[in-house]
Amino acid sequence: MTTRTLRYSSMIIALTGFMGCGKSSVGRELSTLLGIPVVDLDKYIEQKAGKRIPDIFAESGESGFRKLETFCLSEVLFAQTNLPSSSCSEDGTVSEDTSPEQSFILSLGGGTIVRPENVEMIRERCRVFFLRATVETLRLHLGGEQSQRPLLRSGGFEALLQERAPLYAAAADYIIDTDNLSPMQIAGIIANLVT
Repeated sequence: MTTRTLRYSSMIIALTGFMGCGKSSVGRELSTLLGIPVVDLDKYIEQKAGKRIPDIFAESGESGFRKLETFCLSEVLFAQTNLPSSSCSEDGTVSEDTSPEQSFILSLGGGTIVRPENVEMIRERCRVFFLRATVETLRLHLGGEQSQRPLLRSGGFEALLQERAPLYAAAADYIIDTDNLSPMQIAGIIANLVT
């Protein structure tokens, strides 16, 4: 964990970690606690592409998805207008009506940190929290969703987690072990660290 000074006046709290670690749930709770909006990057990508992530993977492969993800991440973090400003609605859409100086919470995709250019953007603009969980907790949270996740369809859950865990840790300002904690408890820990 390092202390960094960011060059921007707004506060962006980025939540990273493996799929199933609770980024979306924690983001919603943190949004309520801090009174700032939350943007789910995966939902933002789906909105921009006009299709679901599994469909993007099916049509463009992982490399096509990652290029789109980088573009959307850059847009969310650095666009001068039309930054996402409010929580995703029930259908997952994001409204776009704020200035670039507004603070918000950014729930990253599980693989966003695999591209170094993404990590560079995130580190430049955000306070980064790695929500770390054990394999057992992740499997419990994912439940039947595992078969719907494009990168888990062929198995390799543990291998993918082992590959990404050091990347999450390297990108993070703070690491929070989330096992046996509720999303509200995790959000409370983060709120105490940023206020």
